[in-house]
Amino acid sequence: MKKVENLSCLAVGLVSFLLASQGLAAELPYAFTYGGVPYAHLDGDSQVVSETVDRRVSTNVWTASDGLFRIVTRKVEYKRFGAVEYAPRLECVGTNATKIVDDFRSLSLGRAASGVKVRALKGTTATERDFEAVHTTLGKDGTNVFSMVAFEGRSSAQWMPWWGIDYPEGDGVEVGIGWTGAWRADLKHANGEMTCSAGMTETHFRLLPGESLRQPSVLVFTRPKDISPRAMQTRIHRFMIDEKSPRDAKGELLKPILPITAGGGNKTPEMMLKVLDWVKTNQMPFDCFWVDAGWNGPAHSPDLISNCGNMWYHFVGDWRFNPTVHPAGNLAKIADTAHANGLRMLLWVEPERCVAEPAPPVFKEHRDWLLPLKDADIKNKRQLNVNLGNPAARAWVVETISRLVRESKLDVYRQDFNMNTLPFWKANDAPDRRGVTEMKYIDGLYAFWDELRRRFPHLAIENCASGGRRLDFEAVSRAHSYCRTDFAIGHGGPTQVTDVQNVLLNTLAYVPFQGSETTPARFFDDYGFFSSVAAGSVFTPSDWNAGIVKNAFTPEQTAWFKKVFDVANRMRPFFLGDYYPLVEIAPPSVPEKWYFKMTNLPDERRWCVYQMHRADLDSGFAVAFRRLDTPDPDFAAKLSGIDPSADYDVETYGGGTQRMKGAALIDWRVRLERLRDFRLVFYRKVQ
Repeated sequence: MKKVENLSCLAVGLVSFLLASQGLAAELPYAFTYGGVPYAHLDGDSQVVSETVDRRVSTNVWTASDGLFRIVTRKVEYKRFGAVEYAPRLECVGTNATKIVDDFRSLSLGRAASGVKVRALKGTTATERDFEAVHTTLGKDGTNVFSMVAFEGRSSAQWMPWWGIDYPEGDGVEVGIGWTGAWRADLKHANGEMTCSAGMTETHFRLLPGESLRQPSVLVFTRPKDISPRAMQTRIHRFMIDEKSPRDAKGELLKPILPITAGGGNKTPEMMLKVLDWVKTNQMPFDCFWVDAGWNGPAHSPDLISNCGNMWYHFVGDWRFNPTVHPAGNLAKIADTAHANGLRMLLWVEPERCVAEPAPPVFKEHRDWLLPLKDADIKNKRQLNVNLGNPAARAWVVETISRLVRESKLDVYRQDFNMNTLPFWKANDAPDRRGVTEMKYIDGLYAFWDELRRRFPHLAIENCASGGRRLDFEAVSRAHSYCRTDFAIGHGGPTQVTDVQNVLLNTLAYVPFQGSETTPARFFDDYGFFSSVAAGSVFTPSDWNAGIVKNAFTPEQTAWFKKVFDVANRMRPFFLGDYYPLVEIAPPSVPEKWYFKMTNLPDERRWCVYQMHRADLDSGFAVAFRRLDTPDPDFAAKLSGIDPSADYDVETYGGGTQRMKGAALIDWRVRLERLRDFRLVFYRKVQ
């Protein structure tokens, strides 16, 4: 067994950076104190578990000199992508509790540098600033500290858990944190040195005998000098599809969905069947029927017209069907009709939350399954957190969702999460166990998702969390996300359309199976509609003037929906290919201090342009959006994946088809005379 390495933080950082930037060496990039003594740059006993041409998987065990505390790390080196992943688990291996582990950092890197550029993305709070790019310079001519802190227990609410570091020499690193809870990252420049550390927001705990606690996992990509930060977006997107996307029992990717919804589950079965009949009659291309919130609880009469109704949040935690609206006690009949029409069946549930007053029946009997707060700390005394770190509570959640999957014949399970759990987690930690409640909770969340997928290999999980607030790579590896921001719900103004463009451009590398409502568009608004298109594009007719459930669509409206969703369906398979952002992912050109004073808009001066390419199909599409204040009507870009010597059939949306040489197609030039206009082209290599 190798001895503990007790190094200074700076020395550790300099050596640890070599791990990420110069060969992904064997050392573990952690930093913490144990019993008041700082440790970092660990080098334990490592054993290769498996190795292929593309990947090496190993287990590293580091044990403290007292024999009580050890760190077991699953390390995966992705050779094809120049990336390494660390997943640490902390264990107590003696008959006594360990000493205090303090400020555990799953990542501790460093390097000598006069200055570096840091690229980050904001998270989502359902505003026009969602997932906006933030760039800053540390060191020379810049600030010296940049911190990202999750202020709630959802990983992408404040910041997207990914960032890039660019060095003056031209190389850099890309970092992702895998933790579906609260995390922080601190990047500092001092005395010519750059350091970067990341982990949970607060840890100060001892492990009890036999205890095993999970810590955030981390991904580090090296970026060599000959690959730009924009090109790294393509590489990371390919990595996320190949290595971090859900698959079925045969190892095949769970395909993205093109869903139509009845609105919420407050809709009667007759209303739901009416929506399905509209799909069948008009040969719409949807492949999933989506039932959202409002179906559950004791007998009550909700508003049947509005999306989800006026009472859906009153009954979270009671996962019985409301017998007033759904007397059958399940949606089997709806699922049978959906399946007969070629649609998958989706149902919304929010199993991690329950109302506090009156508590659902199961939690009256099992108060120990809930994480308590003092009454004064419960916001409006309305909600409590179901403790997934409690094995009995987690087993009940698994069985509850499994019952719904079986009885309502579900193909997609939609998990929502509309609360900040961090106060609950902190309130239930003892002074010498700070962070432990969260560790057990997040470990239990993954165990819950993994058990569902084990029981139902066909089942896709859709992850919402108030719209896009859980988009770390551990969550993305288990679930798709078709509500990446709640700001896209309902018909909004120009900020909403621009925001959904920005969200896709900025996050697609990290979340390949994503989407949102199409309501940023209005009737016959092609620009708004295609701004919303992604791997999954959600259509809720009741949000379009209560369509179908109350008011019939006109023939012209139905024809428009048919036209644009047929094209969205045509675009959808290409999101399984390679993503090429054709403009820089950059902060707004208007300084933030003037942002709201001048226009209150996201940056409208830049084009939004990207390409999706399927090498296996020798085809793809490219789309360019000229925004409301884009001064130049011309845009030029270099398309990728094109054979310059081959012939291609190129079809322009709203125009014709022409055959052209690949060399001409590569130099894609767009001219749009009007503001708020777009160009969409599909291309296919002639065989």
